[in-house]
Amino acid sequence: MAGLGVVKLVVIVGVLVGILSDSVAVGQSVGSIVTPGQSVSSIVTPAFFNRIIAQAGTGCEGKRFYKRSTFLAAARANPKFGHAGSVTKSKREIAAFFAHVTHETGHFCYIREIVRGKYCQSSTEYPCAPGKNYYGRGPIQLTWNYNYGACGKAIGVNLLKNPDLVATSATISFKAAFWFWMNNVHSVITSGGGFGRTIRKINGGECGGGNRLAVRARVKYYRAYCKQIGVTPGPNLYC
Repeated sequence: MAGLGVVKLVVIVGVLVGILSDSVAVGQSVGSIVTPGQSVSSIVTPAFFNRIIAQAGTGCEGKRFYKRSTFLAAARANPKFGHAGSVTKSKREIAAFFAHVTHETGHFCYIREIVRGKYCQSSTEYPCAPGKNYYGRGPIQLTWNYNYGACGKAIGVNLLKNPDLVATSATISFKAAFWFWMNNVHSVITSGGGFGRTIRKINGGECGGGNRLAVRARVKYYRAYCKQIGVTPGPNLYC
């Protein structure tokens, strides 16, 4: 009977360890147990990043602007990114981020939106500066004066007055992308809402038949990146 009890105990401990290894954030610790996990930098390897940017044309200004090192610095400043409670959720967030960045910038080709408008909405808190336009810039193509204003306030830069800093400083550009992501998209993908809900957050106008080709392209990138980093894409891919 004593021997049987020991066997049961070993089985229970094994199950608990297995649960813990998939339930804590990547690289996090539970009590005295430290899970090996994977860091963002070990998932977004030079090969992964370069494979994306290599698909941009030789004349693309983004090829000289967007750098893996700048991305990683911005990621370290947002420690919840890529640390979503399990390895699966963490990898899906990273894949989703790069899927949208790939679509928005043409594989890191574009820094500024091709068709540039004013994108100025009446606001007492974040009024548009004279002569400034708030079209898409950076990895996520930050748009609208209220986003530039709130983002600038968060990262300590006056982006209402100087919106083009998002297109001329790679550091600020990635900081702006992460500001938008962490405030609008992070909780959606890490809570199991699916990639489709992230599309609504990035560009809801594409959903519900608004731009089926764009939605399919985003999903295609997401699936490809999930495969590259070794994770299943999960449910609810479309919007």
